[in-house]
Amino acid sequence: MNRRIAWTLLLACGLGWAAGPPAAAAEAPAAPVLLAPVTVTAEKFPVEERESPRFVTVVTAEELRRTGADNVAEALRRIGGLGYKAFSPIGVTHGGMNSEVVVRGIYGGELVLVNGVPIQNAASRSYDLDTLPLDQVERVEILKGAASTLYGSDAMTGVINIITKTTTRKPRARVSAELGDYAYQSHSASFSNRLVAAGVQYRHMGRLKAISRSFTKGYRYDQGTTNRYSGNLTLTPLEGLIVDLLGSYDTTGFNKIKDGGELSKGTDQEYYRFTGDVRWERESLRAKGFFNWGYLLRDEYTKPSKPTDKDKHANSGVTADYRFAAGPAEITVGGEAVHRRVDYLNKYGVHQRNDYALFLQAKASLADRLTLVLGARQQWIYSDAAGDDYAELLPSAGVTLRVSRALNLFANAGKAFRAPTFNNLYYESSFLVGNPGLDPEEGWTYEVGAKLDTDRASLRLAAFRMDYTDKIEIDRSQGYPLTYFNAGTFESTGIEWNLLLAPFAGRGDLLGRFSLAWAGYWANPVAEDTNDNPYQSGPKHQSSVTLSYDGERCRADVSTVLQTSRERDLDDVTTVNASVKVRLYKGYLTVAVDNLFDQEVEVSGDKTSDTTNRYVYYGLPRLLRVGYEVAF
Repeated sequence: MNRRIAWTLLLACGLGWAAGPPAAAAEAPAAPVLLAPVTVTAEKFPVEERESPRFVTVVTAEELRRTGADNVAEALRRIGGLGYKAFSPIGVTHGGMNSEVVVRGIYGGELVLVNGVPIQNAASRSYDLDTLPLDQVERVEILKGAASTLYGSDAMTGVINIITKTTTRKPRARVSAELGDYAYQSHSASFSNRLVAAGVQYRHMGRLKAISRSFTKGYRYDQGTTNRYSGNLTLTPLEGLIVDLLGSYDTTGFNKIKDGGELSKGTDQEYYRFTGDVRWERESLRAKGFFNWGYLLRDEYTKPSKPTDKDKHANSGVTADYRFAAGPAEITVGGEAVHRRVDYLNKYGVHQRNDYALFLQAKASLADRLTLVLGARQQWIYSDAAGDDYAELLPSAGVTLRVSRALNLFANAGKAFRAPTFNNLYYESSFLVGNPGLDPEEGWTYEVGAKLDTDRASLRLAAFRMDYTDKIEIDRSQGYPLTYFNAGTFESTGIEWNLLLAPFAGRGDLLGRFSLAWAGYWANPVAEDTNDNPYQSGPKHQSSVTLSYDGERCRADVSTVLQTSRERDLDDVTTVNASVKVRLYKGYLTVAVDNLFDQEVEVSGDKTSDTTNRYVYYGLPRLLRVGYEVAF
């Protein structure tokens, strides 16, 4: 390990020890497993996670920060159980190619929400979680498995719901600054009281060389200086009435360099994103109106005759859900209307569609131990003149059995359905063309599992099968331009787990300060190509193991993220990240090291021997960051 990094970590830990009495002499903290998280994503109204018939992971703001990441996309990559794909080391969109997380080995099946609002690009379902700083996030709820009954046609393999910071009874403020390798900077400030919560952040990264490489065609991409400005504002003028606004602005550039050193193509890029909603949240009624808008400007300055790309996408809509008692059952009814519009000026112009849905769910407890949940959604999709219309009934069922105070068993099944995106149908470039003859994706998911909570351990374990027909995949068999096709069969079968151990919790010695977390999945994602031959369509395994120390003045985390048995001959990934937070006189010193052993990380690509283009996109090399934060 680099001596500079080793000394920095040791110095941070030493300061924490010297700043006050050793942790072993203080009262031991409560075991983290004693807290039963509450989720709103599993049923649209608050419910204890262990009572839900779903595999749901609730990640708090503190747990996200302790990953050492500085944005939501990178934090989700490190918590375990989600794969990751990107076309830039820091997750920035590369000409419209965006980073994404992967549920159970299946690319492109997840729905991403912010405060229950769908934020995915109306053209491609991309969602740019790298633009959302952790400072703006209260928690993230991750629901695995088909959730189309609850959330509509985009929720095919799971839902990621990001809950942002809200107002606080007492005034609070926080200021932080962080510097690191590669000219890295991250500075933020936030404030909240009972009426308003607001925050701003600035992030900077210097030039990065060889972020990707084509072995077949003999070129690489370099990334220019990147600047990001982001902000959030939440207002609560009345109890239950919440207004949220989030925005970000990015600037960066990419240069295509031939192996001989010649500049082949250079682009400058600007990206604007805004999301807003008005929510009314009461015990039995939840309603919201929302919008999100994105604008990507991309100028290929090495080809002055080529017009600037001006890609716009927007969603807007309203949703409402009402819950009431009907005898022994709890009934939830709801509806939604969403308008989606894109204007991809140089690729295929303007397209739009309207999605409507009615939703019904009944939940009843039988014999005080057995809870049954039945749901159905009628989904209607009305496209413009160029597209097709769809009407689909999406049922689901779930059951929870309380075996004991510590152990719950659960099972669920649900139907998934998803219409092709505008890019799937209409995109047109030298790299990729759409296929207007595509059919919608549909299928079923099945899951059984157990939830165990004791004083010193928490375990979530599930076995699943996800079985789809007509899943939309990229056809790589004909060379460039690539296009899309409907895979005949597409399935993923496996197991998922989330384990937290605090074996010495409650003790007053040093060992009582340690905990261990292990989360991940093992799956076998398989699809059929255009010749009906099976192929591996996604990563089979991703997991994260984290050792945490929680002292009075010093907190430290070391995590190992593994991604193995990957698709398209990509190398296995094993990265180690470390972070330390030390309480000093007026605030906290923070030290984080990403990719501690400086591994070469392949985050996406295709290295199969018979592919038209063998290429790889790389993650960041080792990055040391040191910061200071003050909260008051």
